Formats: sequence, structure tokens, C-alpha cells
Amino acid sequence: MSKFLIYENEFKGIVMRYQHLIIVILLLTISPLVGHIGSMGLKKSNQTFGTELDLLPYLSNGYYLSAWYGIDRFRIRGVYTKTNIPGFLLKDGFKENKLTVYAAIVDYFFNDNFEGAWLGVGAEIWDSEIENEKEIGKAAYNNKIFTVGGGYIWKFYNNFYVNPWAAIHYVLSGETQIRLGNSIHKPGILTPEVSIKLGWHF
Repeated sequence: MSKFLIYENEFKGIVMRYQHLIIVILLLTISPLVGHIGSMGLKKSNQTFGTELDLLPYLSNGYYLSAWYGIDRFRIRGVYTKTNIPGFLLKDGFKENKLTVYAAIVDYFFNDNFEGAWLGVGAEIWDSEIENEKEIGKAAYNNKIFTVGGGYIWKFYNNFYVNPWAAIHYVLSGETQIRLGNSIHKPGILTPEVSIKLGWHF
């Protein structure tokens, strides 16, 4: 094995081991920058920052946190959310499928001022756990996700807006068969999602 492959594997191992810490550090690094942007009054230019609230996680006893920075027609979003997969989507006695998501997404708007139609791509980490009515305990698993989606932002008052959107999530890597006792859960490779967000930006 070449030295390059050895170093590459070591680097991947470090990233996998400390992935959550890396995300926290990035968020802490971005936060002062966002505050500085606001204090400079960049809301009057082609730069801005904002936040969004997705309704879907709250309907499943979860929550959703998101902040974004925009420049020209591009938007960079960071997302942290917890949600519960509805029981009617689970099979073979599985239940309590809880999902924690860390996401970084880049969007492109077809109009100025961060409104109208947009398309986005990004990467996500899904940390999940699940139970089964026939088994004792719970199983935990992790997946790396590629996501692509789009929506339409309609501003109803100043920079407050409604954002109906849809996305497809594709499993890049991780566990595809999760064993809990004698039961096996097989998450789908593709997961569609449709929801509505409420948001605001400077």
C-alpha cells in the first residue's frame, strides 16, 4: 500500500472519529462571522444571513435549527434537526425510529434577493436509533447522505417568507442492514421528503 493511501485512510479515520466535534467547531467559527456581517449593515448589499424553521420535525415531536448565509444568488445553510420516522413507514414490528441530522447545503436562486425558485445540493450525517416490539433494547446506526432538492420562496411581509420544498436523500455510505436481536431493519437507499419552511433574513 502506498504512503498516499495510508495517509488518506488515516485522514478518513480521524474525520469519522471526530465528525461531530468538527461540525460544532465549524458552527462556532461561522457564528461570529454572521454577527459581524449583521453589524456592518450588509443587509443593504448583496449579502445577508437568515434562519428557517421546518414544520415537519415538530409534527413528529422533534425540532429543527437552521442558519444560513447568502451572497449574490448563492446560499450556504447549516442544519441540525431531530425527528421521528412515522410508524406507518416502518415494517416487521420496528418502531421508535429516531433520527438526528447534521447537514451542510449550498443553494442557488434563479432570482435576486433570495426569493423565487431555488435548487440545492449538500451532504448530511444521519445518526439513528430504532426499536422493535419483539426485541429488547435498541439498535443505533449511522449513514452519510447526499441530498438534492429545491423549492420556492415567497415573501409575504418584508423578508419574512414561506418556503415549500422537496428533496431526495441518497445513502452514500453506512449501514444498510441493522440487526436487533433476530430482526433486521433495512433503511431505504433513497428517501424522498416534502415539507414547508418559514424563514426570515436581514
